[in-house]
Amino acid sequence: MHIIFKVLLTFLVPLYSMGTQFLVLPFSPKELSLGSHATLSGLSPINPALFSSFKDRPEFSINRGVWFGDIATAQVGYNLAKNNRINHLGVKYLGVTDLEFRGNVPQDNALAKFSSFGLVLDAGASFIQNKQKFGISLSYIHFGLYTEESKGLGLNLGYIYNLKNNIKIGLALQNLGKMTTLLSTSPTLPKRFFAGVSKELIYKNYINNIYGSIELNSIRTTNKFYIGNSFSWNRLNIYTGYSFAKEISEASIGFGLKMNQYAINYGVRFGSQDLGIPKIISLRVLLP
Repeated sequence: MHIIFKVLLTFLVPLYSMGTQFLVLPFSPKELSLGSHATLSGLSPINPALFSSFKDRPEFSINRGVWFGDIATAQVGYNLAKNNRINHLGVKYLGVTDLEFRGNVPQDNALAKFSSFGLVLDAGASFIQNKQKFGISLSYIHFGLYTEESKGLGLNLGYIYNLKNNIKIGLALQNLGKMTTLLSTSPTLPKRFFAGVSKELIYKNYINNIYGSIELNSIRTTNKFYIGNSFSWNRLNIYTGYSFAKEISEASIGFGLKMNQYAINYGVRFGSQDLGIPKIISLRVLLP
C-alpha cells in the first residue's frame, strides 16, 4: 500500500498542483488578473502589510474559481480597519475529486478513485506608521491525498514604503514554517520571497496603477516575473497582466464593477502550456 501512495505522490501531486504547492495559487480575481505583486492590496493579498478595508466598516468577500485540471478553489475573507491597524481573518480551500489510480498496463477501468484537498485558515494584521506599512499573518495548513494527511503552520511577513509621486516599494515573505509527516517524510513548504514596485497615475476621474514584481520560490528553480496594470474609471475596473519564467508565459485579464457597498470582480488567465483556463469570480460586501 505504501508503494501505491508513493506512486500517487510522485506523479499525481505535481500534475494536479496539490501538495504544499497549492499555497502558491491565486485565490482572488485581482491576483489572477494582475499577478502576484508585493504592492497589490486586497482583502487577502500576498503581502500582509496591504490588507485593505474601508475606514471603520468591515468588509467581507467570497471568491470561487477553477484552476488547471478542473481543481475547484474557494476563499472567504473578513477585514476590519481600526485606528492604524487592519485585522484579517480568512479561509482558503482547494480540492479535486474523481482522480483515478491506474497501473502501468492499459485497462478499461481504474483500480480506484480518490480525492485530494488543501485547506488554509489564516489570521493577520497590518499596521501603518507614517509612510511605512508592516504586516504579519499566521496560517494553519492542512492538505490530504486519498487517506494520507499533513498539517502545519506558516508565517507570512510584509513591508511597504510609500515614496514620492505615488510610488510604492514592497517586500513579502511567505510560508515560513513546517508540516507534519506525510508517509515517511514531512512536506516542504514553498517559501516565497517577493519584491515589487508600483506607480499610481491620476487624471481627473481616471486612476491607473502599474505593477512590477519578482518572485523567488524555494521549490521552483527559476525566478518568476509579473507585470500588471489596473485601470479605474468611476465604478469600472479593468485588469491586465503578464507573467513569465523559464519556458513559461501567462497572460491574464479581468474586470470589476462597484455598486455602492457591493463589488464584483472576475479574472481569467491564459497559459502557454494549454492545460486549461483558470478563472475566478468574487463578491465583496461592505458590512454595516
